[in-house]
Amino acid sequence: MEQPQKATSPRHFITYKFVAYKKTMPDKKCWRCAHVPCKIISNNGEILTLKPFNGKEFTIDIAIFEKELYVLKNDETYVYTPYYPTERIAISEFDIKHLSILNLKKYFEEKDNYILKAIEKAEQDSYHSKGNNSCITFDKYTEYKSNPTTSKLERIGDPIFNRSVRHSPPIYKHFTREEYEQTPSFPAPIGIRYDDFALPSEQNNILRDILNQIFSCKNAPECPKQIIDELGLTIVPNTHTCLWCGNIIDISELNQEYCSKEHSINFCHRIPELGTKRGNVYFGHCSCNREQGGYSELQRIEQIIQLAKCNPEYKEKILKELG
Repeated sequence: MEQPQKATSPRHFITYKFVAYKKTMPDKKCWRCAHVPCKIISNNGEILTLKPFNGKEFTIDIAIFEKELYVLKNDETYVYTPYYPTERIAISEFDIKHLSILNLKKYFEEKDNYILKAIEKAEQDSYHSKGNNSCITFDKYTEYKSNPTTSKLERIGDPIFNRSVRHSPPIYKHFTREEYEQTPSFPAPIGIRYDDFALPSEQNNILRDILNQIFSCKNAPECPKQIIDELGLTIVPNTHTCLWCGNIIDISELNQEYCSKEHSINFCHRIPELGTKRGNVYFGHCSCNREQGGYSELQRIEQIIQLAKCNPEYKEKILKELG
């Protein structure tokens, strides 16, 4: 892997556009995540304003900048970093904002609480990674840095953030605890689960897809045309089906307790390991999701084929049903 360029005197940064932290560091009650591309917004020779890919603008002293950050290469289309899939990020992704569904939520605030809950869950899953209780707190991090000793039985910190935006650096499953403890960031978090990762443009499309499904269910309330046009939705009433059983989803069943009764509704994944990606997540029955288990649809099909090969009567029944 090519060694990153060191951040030096500010006069050398006139032509540079992107930098990144060498390690995750706390900034008050916010983590500055290692290796996240930061766009240089301004530089007056003493203070720099940076816009990180996964957060809001912030300022930093030149002295800290020279010590803690390094330069990333870029061209007109991409900024290059080995810590993201394909080792590059389209610069256009920096300017993509979350799809605002404020008007949609306001419209249903006092009308249909079960629809509002579905909308809020869709928004959360589209834009935020899953939680992680093992992630170190800011207080524990400060305590450890002042006295970096632990007992042999104590396990401190975790590489996964306790929720973060879904375009934070993804951590591959083969990344080990030993590798994490050798990073300069330890015991601070350094990224999100790989199956949680999605670029901002994909996140917006995921949310649109799920909203289309919600309002295309049986008994779904009508979504105002103004909001449909505002969000770019394509709703076809009474058409959304559970992809496991093929039956049309009745959105009124969302009133039931979460995943506790037959036919209650949940977000399902066609390939569980792939996570919440466009085309992989859909509104389906909890009972069907339990039947699928942790397997992908293809894995279940392969199991059925294997079973049919061992039992001719099942093979005949399958062929008859498929007609």
